[in-house]
Amino acid sequence: MPIWLEITSYVASALVFLSFFMKEIVPLRLIAIVSNIFFMIYAIGAGLLPILILDAALLPLNIWRVIEYKRLERKVRAASQGTVEVEKIVPLMTGRRVDEGEVLFRKGDAAEELYYLAEGRIRFDEVDVEIGPGTVFGEVGVFLDDEGRTATATCVEGGEIRTLSRKRVEQLVMVDPGFGLFLTRLIAARLTANMAGMSRA
Repeated sequence: MPIWLEITSYVASALVFLSFFMKEIVPLRLIAIVSNIFFMIYAIGAGLLPILILDAALLPLNIWRVIEYKRLERKVRAASQGTVEVEKIVPLMTGRRVDEGEVLFRKGDAAEELYYLAEGRIRFDEVDVEIGPGTVFGEVGVFLDDEGRTATATCVEGGEIRTLSRKRVEQLVMVDPGFGLFLTRLIAARLTANMAGMSRA
Protein backbone atom coordinates (compact mmCIF):
# COMPACT_ATOMS: atom_id res chain seq x y z
CA MET A 1 0.00 0.00 0.00
CA PRO A 2 1.41 3.46 -0.91
CA ILE A 3 2.44 5.56 2.08
CA TRP A 4 0.06 8.39 1.10
CA LEU A 5 -2.85 5.98 1.10
CA GLU A 6 -1.93 4.63 4.52
CA ILE A 7 -1.66 8.21 5.84
CA THR A 8 -5.09 8.96 4.37
CA SER A 9 -6.62 6.06 6.30
CA TYR A 10 -5.06 7.27 9.56
CA VAL A 11 -6.25 10.85 8.99
CA ALA A 12 -9.78 9.63 8.24
CA SER A 13 -9.80 7.50 11.41
CA ALA A 14 -8.42 10.37 13.49
CA LEU A 15 -11.17 12.67 12.21
CA VAL A 16 -13.85 10.16 13.20
CA PHE A 17 -12.26 9.90 16.66
CA LEU A 18 -12.15 13.71 16.89
CA SER A 19 -15.83 14.04 16.01
CA PHE A 20 -16.76 12.23 19.23
CA PHE A 21 -15.30 15.14 21.20
CA MET A 22 -17.24 17.84 19.31
CA LYS A 23 -20.10 19.34 21.29
CA GLU A 24 -21.43 21.75 18.65
CA ILE A 25 -23.44 20.38 15.75
CA VAL A 26 -21.91 22.30 12.84
CA PRO A 27 -18.22 21.65 13.70
CA LEU A 28 -19.09 17.98 14.27
CA ARG A 29 -20.74 17.69 10.85
CA LEU A 30 -17.86 19.53 9.14
CA ILE A 31 -15.36 17.11 10.68
CA ALA A 32 -17.58 14.23 9.52
CA ILE A 33 -17.62 15.66 5.97
CA VAL A 34 -13.83 15.85 5.82
CA SER A 35 -13.66 12.33 7.28
CA ASN A 36 -16.04 11.06 4.56
CA ILE A 37 -13.82 12.55 1.87
CA PHE A 38 -10.63 10.99 3.29
CA PHE A 39 -12.33 7.59 3.67
CA MET A 40 -13.57 7.76 0.08
CA ILE A 41 -10.05 8.52 -1.17
CA TYR A 42 -8.70 5.64 0.91
CA ALA A 43 -11.46 3.28 -0.28
CA ILE A 44 -10.83 4.11 -3.94
CA GLY A 45 -7.07 3.60 -3.56
CA ALA A 46 -7.43 0.38 -1.60
CA GLY A 47 -10.33 -0.98 -3.65
CA LEU A 48 -12.66 -1.19 -0.66
CA LEU A 49 -16.11 -0.88 -2.24
CA PRO A 50 -18.22 -1.19 0.97
CA ILE A 51 -16.36 1.72 2.62
CA LEU A 52 -16.67 3.78 -0.56
CA ILE A 53 -20.42 3.17 -0.78
CA LEU A 54 -20.94 3.96 2.91
CA ASP A 55 -19.05 7.26 2.89
CA ALA A 56 -20.45 8.26 -0.51
CA ALA A 57 -23.89 7.94 1.07
CA LEU A 58 -22.93 9.73 4.31
CA LEU A 59 -21.24 12.68 2.59
CA PRO A 60 -24.39 14.30 1.07
CA LEU A 61 -26.30 13.54 4.28
CA ASN A 62 -23.74 15.40 6.40
CA ILE A 63 -23.67 18.30 3.95
CA TRP A 64 -27.46 18.52 4.02
CA ARG A 65 -27.51 18.52 7.84
CA VAL A 66 -25.07 21.45 7.92
CA ILE A 67 -27.22 23.41 5.45
CA GLU A 68 -30.36 22.53 7.41
CA TYR A 69 -28.83 23.62 10.70
CA LYS A 70 -27.51 26.91 9.26
CA ARG A 71 -30.98 27.69 7.91
CA LEU A 72 -32.44 27.04 11.35
CA GLU A 73 -29.74 29.22 12.91
CA ARG A 74 -30.59 32.12 10.57
CA LYS A 75 -34.27 31.66 11.32
CA VAL A 76 -33.67 31.81 15.08
CA ARG A 77 -31.48 34.90 14.69
CA ALA A 78 -34.12 36.65 12.59
CA ALA A 79 -36.85 35.69 15.05
CA SER A 80 -34.88 37.02 18.02
CA GLN A 81 -34.44 40.37 16.30
CA GLY A 82 -38.00 40.83 15.13
CA THR A 83 -41.56 40.23 16.18
CA VAL A 84 -43.75 37.34 15.13
CA GLU A 85 -47.03 38.07 13.35
CA VAL A 86 -49.73 36.33 15.38
CA GLU A 87 -52.01 36.43 12.34
CA LYS A 88 -49.81 33.78 10.69
CA ILE A 89 -50.91 31.14 13.20
CA VAL A 90 -54.61 32.12 13.24
CA PRO A 91 -55.44 29.99 10.14
CA LEU A 92 -54.09 26.97 12.03
CA MET A 93 -56.54 27.56 14.89
CA THR A 94 -60.12 26.38 15.40
CA GLY A 95 -62.70 29.15 15.83
CA ARG A 96 -66.00 29.35 17.73
CA ARG A 97 -68.41 31.96 19.04
CA VAL A 98 -68.59 32.79 22.75
CA ASP A 99 -71.40 34.46 24.70
CA GLU A 100 -71.31 37.14 27.37
CA GLY A 101 -70.88 35.55 30.79
CA GLU A 102 -69.43 32.32 29.39
CA VAL A 103 -66.50 30.91 31.37
CA LEU A 104 -63.77 29.59 29.07
CA PHE A 105 -61.81 28.01 31.90
CA ARG A 106 -61.39 28.28 35.65
CA LYS A 107 -58.28 28.63 37.75
CA GLY A 108 -56.71 25.21 38.25
CA ASP A 109 -58.37 23.62 35.20
CA ALA A 110 -56.18 21.47 32.95
CA ALA A 111 -54.69 23.62 30.18
CA GLU A 112 -55.12 21.86 26.86
CA GLU A 113 -55.45 24.86 24.55
CA LEU A 114 -53.92 28.22 23.71
CA TYR A 115 -56.41 30.97 22.81
CA TYR A 116 -56.60 33.93 20.44
CA LEU A 117 -59.33 36.50 20.98
CA ALA A 118 -60.68 37.60 17.59
CA GLU A 119 -63.72 39.53 18.87
CA GLY A 120 -65.14 40.45 22.27
CA ARG A 121 -63.55 40.96 25.66
CA ILE A 122 -62.24 38.53 28.30
CA ARG A 123 -61.67 39.20 31.99
CA PHE A 124 -59.32 37.42 34.40
CA ASP A 125 -60.73 38.09 37.88
CA GLU A 126 -57.80 36.79 39.94
CA VAL A 127 -55.35 39.25 38.36
CA ASP A 128 -57.90 42.03 37.64
CA VAL A 129 -57.05 42.14 33.93
CA GLU A 130 -59.31 42.56 30.90
CA ILE A 131 -58.20 41.91 27.31
CA GLY A 132 -59.59 42.81 23.89
CA PRO A 133 -59.39 41.55 20.29
CA GLY A 134 -56.03 40.53 18.85
CA THR A 135 -54.73 39.07 22.12
CA VAL A 136 -53.19 35.64 22.67
CA PHE A 137 -53.95 34.16 26.10
CA GLY A 138 -53.86 30.89 28.00
CA GLU A 139 -50.22 30.29 27.03
CA VAL A 140 -48.90 30.16 30.60
CA GLY A 141 -51.06 27.20 31.63
CA VAL A 142 -50.14 25.25 28.49
CA PHE A 143 -46.52 25.12 29.65
CA LEU A 144 -47.17 24.55 33.36
CA ASP A 145 -48.29 20.92 32.91
CA ASP A 146 -49.70 19.83 36.30
CA GLU A 147 -50.28 23.37 37.61
CA GLY A 148 -53.20 24.07 35.29
CA ARG A 149 -54.76 27.45 34.57
CA THR A 150 -53.48 30.38 36.61
CA ALA A 151 -56.72 32.39 36.43
CA THR A 152 -60.38 32.16 35.45
CA ALA A 153 -61.27 33.52 31.99
CA THR A 154 -64.79 34.95 31.66
CA CYS A 155 -66.32 36.58 28.58
CA VAL A 156 -67.55 40.05 29.51
CA GLU A 157 -68.51 40.70 25.90
CA GLY A 158 -69.58 38.07 23.38
CA GLY A 159 -67.45 37.48 20.32
CA GLU A 160 -65.17 34.91 18.72
CA ILE A 161 -62.18 32.97 20.01
CA ARG A 162 -59.75 30.71 18.19
CA THR A 163 -57.91 27.83 19.85
CA LEU A 164 -54.75 25.81 19.28
CA SER A 165 -54.30 22.47 21.02
CA ARG A 166 -51.38 21.89 23.39
CA LYS A 167 -50.00 19.23 21.03
CA ARG A 168 -50.12 21.62 18.06
CA VAL A 169 -48.46 24.37 20.13
CA GLU A 170 -45.61 22.01 21.00
CA GLN A 171 -45.20 21.06 17.32
CA LEU A 172 -45.07 24.71 16.24
CA VAL A 173 -42.50 25.54 18.92
CA MET A 174 -40.30 22.73 17.61
CA VAL A 175 -40.47 23.72 13.93
CA ASP A 176 -40.80 27.52 14.19
CA PRO A 177 -38.25 29.28 16.42
CA GLY A 178 -40.04 32.58 15.85
CA PHE A 179 -43.23 31.20 17.39
CA GLY A 180 -41.28 29.72 20.30
CA LEU A 181 -39.58 33.04 21.03
CA PHE A 182 -42.89 34.85 20.70
CA LEU A 183 -44.45 32.61 23.37
CA THR A 184 -41.40 32.99 25.62
CA ARG A 185 -41.64 36.78 25.45
CA LEU A 186 -45.40 36.66 25.93
CA ILE A 187 -45.13 34.46 29.03
CA ALA A 188 -42.36 36.63 30.50
CA ALA A 189 -44.38 39.81 29.91
CA ARG A 190 -47.51 38.19 31.39
CA LEU A 191 -45.71 37.01 34.53
CA THR A 192 -44.04 40.41 34.96
CA ALA A 193 -47.41 42.16 34.66
CA ASN A 194 -49.00 39.74 37.15
CA MET A 195 -46.19 40.33 39.66
CA ALA A 196 -46.55 44.09 39.23
CA GLY A 197 -50.25 43.79 39.89
CA MET A 198 -49.61 41.76 43.05
CA SER A 199 -47.12 44.34 44.29
CA ARG A 200 -49.73 47.10 43.86
CA ALA A 201 -52.36 45.15 45.78
